Amino acid sequence: MQDMSLCPAFARSATRREDGPPSGPRAARGRAVPALASALVALGGALTACSPALDWRTVRHDAAAVEAVLPCKPERATREVPLLGPGQPPVALHMLSCRAAGHTFAVAAVRLPDGVADATVAQWAAAWRRAAWATLRVPAPADGVPPGWAAVPCGSAGRVTLPPLCWRGPGHGPDGQPLQAEWHWRIEGPWLVQRALYGPGLADDARETFFGGVTRHGSGR
Repeated sequence: MQDMSLCPAFARSATRREDGPPSGPRAARGRAVPALASALVALGGALTACSPALDWRTVRHDAAAVEAVLPCKPERATREVPLLGPGQPPVALHMLSCRAAGHTFAVAAVRLPDGVADATVAQWAAAWRRAAWATLRVPAPADGVPPGWAAVPCGSAGRVTLPPLCWRGPGHGPDGQPLQAEWHWRIEGPWLVQRALYGPGLADDARETFFGGVTRHGSGR
């Protein structure tokens, strides 16, 4: 994400609606992370919408059959990312992203294969998480959690057999400035959806509005 400068100003207003426009060996997995991280950085850098205050609105995702509550007008982008590892076809990552009150808010989704097993979904989420750590310049053990990072409660992830899908911890933005990040993954129909927040630390009520604001609409696509 670009321009993650810190800003302490928060303002909250009424929510409004805005509809959008009409597994492999450990070594191979490690090689996939830099490529995926680079793709995520490039995708995030393409999204530059900004609003100075928290002007909440409901936004329909272009790809996944979900609606999100965002505090600013989002930009939209799609990029092919090597989520499945080397030698596997890339998958399309669809993202909404915007900035408000010194924070970056993002909702991203990838479509799961039909009939995918829980173990495979967990591998996808783990690869996505490792790549996200890499974008924050967070050194992560191959099969562990970086210092300062911890799983956080996030309600139902859609499948009770999955490992923790919600995480919070420190990192650095593209400008090298420290920030806090929080990621929540959940399964919505045939989609694995990530909500991500980056910045100095949002007030609890605003955090809860954002992370609690993804709901499913329709029957999936």
